[in-house]
Amino acid sequence: MTPKQEEKITELIRKYNDILLISMRLAVAEDFVNLLILNRDDQEFELNDLLENKEALTNHIMKQFLKFNSSPILEELRNKPTSTPKMRKKPTIRKKS
Repeated sequence: MTPKQEEKITELIRKYNDILLISMRLAVAEDFVNLLILNRDDQEFELNDLLENKEALTNHIMKQFLKFNSSPILEELRNKPTSTPKMRKKPTIRKKS
């Protein structure tokens, strides 16, 4: 990926950030509920009561998800090798005496 492409993607993510955040919250919450249902991890879990207030459930799921994943993600990004453009030395302008 070129630096120009990276810059454009960053601009577009900034532009669509609010929508992407909502999409991510909904996707994580939906996947979590589906995992509970499919895997029957907790048979006694009162899912019906939780589904009555979906916003509170989604907020709590997202909060916990980010709590568990923000450090590993940041650590991964921190350790990711970056291709830094080589800096060229700025030419020195000499004044004539």
